[in-house]
Amino acid sequence: MSNNTVGRRSMLAAALGAVGAVPVMAACSSTPESPGIEFRSPLVTDAPAARNVRDFGAVGDGVADDTLAIAAAAAVKDAPLVLYLPAGHYKVTAWPELADYATILGDGADVTIVVCTTDTTLITLRKRSRVRFARIGFYMSGPKSTAVVLNECFRCSFDSVVIRGNHLSDNHPRYLEQRGVVLEGNTGGTAFLNCDINNFGFGIVTSCIQNYVTSSKLTSNYIGVLGTGNDHNAGLALTNVEFVSDLDPRTTDKHIVIDGAANDWWLTNVWFEGADIALSVGRRDGGGPAQFGMTNCKVAARTVGIDLIYCRQPYLANVQFDRDLDRPPIELRIDPTGCPEGTAVNLISTAADDLNPAVFPERWHVLGRTSTHAPSFTGTVVAKAGRGDADIFQAQSADGVVRSAVLASGTWLSEHTEGGVVLKDSAGTYWRLSISTEGALKTMPLGKQRPRE
Repeated sequence: MSNNTVGRRSMLAAALGAVGAVPVMAACSSTPESPGIEFRSPLVTDAPAARNVRDFGAVGDGVADDTLAIAAAAAVKDAPLVLYLPAGHYKVTAWPELADYATILGDGADVTIVVCTTDTTLITLRKRSRVRFARIGFYMSGPKSTAVVLNECFRCSFDSVVIRGNHLSDNHPRYLEQRGVVLEGNTGGTAFLNCDINNFGFGIVTSCIQNYVTSSKLTSNYIGVLGTGNDHNAGLALTNVEFVSDLDPRTTDKHIVIDGAANDWWLTNVWFEGADIALSVGRRDGGGPAQFGMTNCKVAARTVGIDLIYCRQPYLANVQFDRDLDRPPIELRIDPTGCPEGTAVNLISTAADDLNPAVFPERWHVLGRTSTHAPSFTGTVVAKAGRGDADIFQAQSADGVVRSAVLASGTWLSEHTEGGVVLKDSAGTYWRLSISTEGALKTMPLGKQRPRE
């Protein structure tokens, strides 16, 4: 064995010892430097550093109160906490305070379950950084309870966590005040990855910007996500997220509500079904997000798919609309006062080829499968000839009849006898040019009022 190999292993062992990790020996193999000599590569895990709540008296049978035992296990001051809750049902009335960089681990959200039956806020993090929860479930049954509150926190994360309340259509409206997650006090960088937040009056309530929900599911919340505060601050990014519910109006009213002046909201690959209104964006008295964007989403609802009430710069691209009931909902509703401008690209309607152009206010830019609408063009507009002798441009009447066209050669053609060129003379009178059956040009005065036909 070479000196370099020995040196590398010594440095690795020293590094592992410095962080308190115990190397677990992996499969044996031979190295090219020393054929026939077994080398066992170290595998580092956080399990050896974890404090098992069972070692501090937790029972996990769903009957005994494990509050004090979990608090004792979490009482560590000389190093970042790694708290481990093996499979079991842990009945608690409170959760211990957590320091920066604390990690809470379970064996899986369906087997490591923390149950709280009181009207309380179970987990509160204030001014904390990078606290992590993974593979654990929290179940709240108090009618006014809240599972998690983050206040002035930075880069905390929830990975494979289930947060569940007690709201159902059968017990409506008893649990409408239950809240799953509350983000407040300028909390930022919070990430929910592969999580489930279900059966609350409000699944997520946020008054903060720059927080993220990814590969997660919000089910049967009366309001899935509420952006609140009306102070230009609330914002959220959601990617690969499902919002689902049943068809009972007592279960889910709206999946996303942005209530007042807010920051940026971005939705990518998000699925909506089972709400009366899938998304309600902005407030009619003058508040809404600075930007709102949806890309590659599917929206089904009972009454209204997307309700754009007030928003600067809404952007919708590749959004497919569907129905939850036999009759189609209002797929897209836009308040022209609150949302006078916006962009819509390839919106897919299940009721027609394209959404009715009348849906969009005059100043919207709309690119559909069969039509394009833009309020104005700035600069040089270029139209090139296509294949063969296809027209470069056509002007059609409302019933689709061609009235005039620019041919592939660039020639302007009028298909309407009375639709020839109109000219205005120096005195302000309009004249129409037309042609007789003998080919003679003639003029007809139209007066000084600009013609409409």
